Amino acid sequence: ASLAWATIAIVLLQCSARSNLGFEYSDIVQNFIDKLPIHDKREAAVTQRQLTGTTQDSPVRPLIYIYDLPEEYHNFTEFGDVSDSFYGLDQLFPQLLRESPYWTNNTNEADFFFVDVWMYWPTRDPHKVVKELQKIGPWWDKRQGADHIFVITSDFGRCGYEAPILGKAIFLHHFGRLIASESMPMVHGKCDLFSIWGAECDREMVAAEAAIFKRTIDTCHKPRQDIVVPPTCYEPHPDKKFTHEFKSMYYNDELKGRNRTALLFYSGKIDLDADKPNAKTEPWSDAGYSFGARQMVYRMFHNVTGFAVLNHHTHSTYWEHLTDSIFCLAAAGWGWGGRFKVSATRGCIPVIVQDGVLVEFEEQLPLKDYAIRVPMWMVHKLPDILHVFIKTGRAAKMQKALECAWRLHWWRRPQGRAFEVVICELKRRLLGKDKITLNTETCTLECGDGKPVQLLDGPNTV
Repeated sequence: ASLAWATIAIVLLQCSARSNLGFEYSDIVQNFIDKLPIHDKREAAVTQRQLTGTTQDSPVRPLIYIYDLPEEYHNFTEFGDVSDSFYGLDQLFPQLLRESPYWTNNTNEADFFFVDVWMYWPTRDPHKVVKELQKIGPWWDKRQGADHIFVITSDFGRCGYEAPILGKAIFLHHFGRLIASESMPMVHGKCDLFSIWGAECDREMVAAEAAIFKRTIDTCHKPRQDIVVPPTCYEPHPDKKFTHEFKSMYYNDELKGRNRTALLFYSGKIDLDADKPNAKTEPWSDAGYSFGARQMVYRMFHNVTGFAVLNHHTHSTYWEHLTDSIFCLAAAGWGWGGRFKVSATRGCIPVIVQDGVLVEFEEQLPLKDYAIRVPMWMVHKLPDILHVFIKTGRAAKMQKALECAWRLHWWRRPQGRAFEVVICELKRRLLGKDKITLNTETCTLECGDGKPVQLLDGPNTV
């Protein structure tokens, strides 16, 4: 209702500016707009820009133009609504953007350009997409796509779209691997010790030699250019009843107040090829699955007291397990995984074990406040590490921090603030600042402008 009045007020403002209604009257109207809640004030600013056509001194930044592409590039009729799946961000992100004050139809004021194309549904030819953009306007060619944003949900992120033509574009994707398979003999994690020397599968050695001899290494993620973001899975969809089984102590009363009795929890696939004929004769065939993390933790600790590490899925009791555990193993599968998100958004401290692969928002947020990253060579000390975090009170502080931070790994409204993290990072880049700052005690986010915003006040506040 307040936004509707704001729209009327803006129209009156324009009328007063073009007639003899007088300064005092327009000042009253402007005062009304200034007292709006932050979200409505920003929406009002967008409405004012649309009514006046002004492109200067907008109070809302960044501003993002969305390409109007043919339906074949985002065909709901063919694929339906998959925004609740692991691969649904290319549907949900543009929806959130269009509902925000950061969307502009004016290319002259746009800071970034969003390419509304589903690259995964199906896999697209990057050259065809760019040609389509070039037909629409000159904006791609102005910076060779450096201010263009793509959502990529494929398992291997940028490595699934290696065309140099997209080399400068910004990818919002889920796979933060810093050394691509193409830079090493191991393809999809397979290191055939009959054929190659094991050192060739050692990412650290490969990277060190490349640095010494100044060789270029392909990467699936470009730090400070791309943004590793959470997937859209494990969030209740308003129109899909079965997704309401995705419970969390943060919004399901029946899970609140449960005691966290397990030290570390994991359930799911361990050995990918365990039932295949070559499991014993070619043990390296699936050794790279989960980067070896699930297998190592299971084999070392599944019989250790406090470790609920299971080699099968626990669909019917999964949410209770997450709620009853202090720490949860956040290990990927072949590509990226959803276990960091599902842990953090259920109050279970994520334990990341995936060397050389960034998880969601690892470059943007202080994950050390509410997650643990354990190098693979340190996994044998895992029980001692977790107990030290508990005995020193660090784990309790991390769980307190998660009471704020969980929403930063969630997309859907009203709880989700992952969209705000993306916008905040883009704003930081515009301002030329080094980092964004999250204060979990006050639950505020600061994007480089020195103005912390309260994340609990509502969406679109950065």
